[in-house]
Amino acid sequence: KGLEMGHAVHPDAGLDVLRSNIRGNIGFIFATNCQLDDIREILGKHVRDSSAKSGQMAKANLSLPAGPSGMDPSQTAFFQALNIGTKIVKGQIELVSEFPILKQGERVSPSAAVLLGKLGIRPFQYGMEVEQVFQDGSVFPAAVLDISDD
Repeated sequence: KGLEMGHAVHPDAGLDVLRSNIRGNIGFIFATNCQLDDIREILGKHVRDSSAKSGQMAKANLSLPAGPSGMDPSQTAFFQALNIGTKIVKGQIELVSEFPILKQGERVSPSAAVLLGKLGIRPFQYGMEVEQVFQDGSVFPAAVLDISDD
């Protein structure tokens, strides 16, 4: 509504173009005295780790290392559900060999999500990214500003 009202008052500002590019879950950053690299640097400092959720798409491979897991023997069912070889050593579950639990491009299984949570592994990250820039009445991808003269 605000962009519509702004366009009515300032039709040459290009706010109608901005409004037509608003889709999904987005945020605005109004910057008049800094560069895009400065904004990206600040946003990069505010990335947070996130737990794996069932059905989420893995963006990278992740393997559980061989060795002690820190979990007590009563929780072997989580490893058995994923066919992970384990043994009990000194009162805790130990992985016999390295096990690839997440594969890039594949969905996280419910069992893998629960096991990663139990192990305290947070393999995902979330944060904000600059995707589009509005400048002088035009909207364009932020990647355009990454092009150098070289």
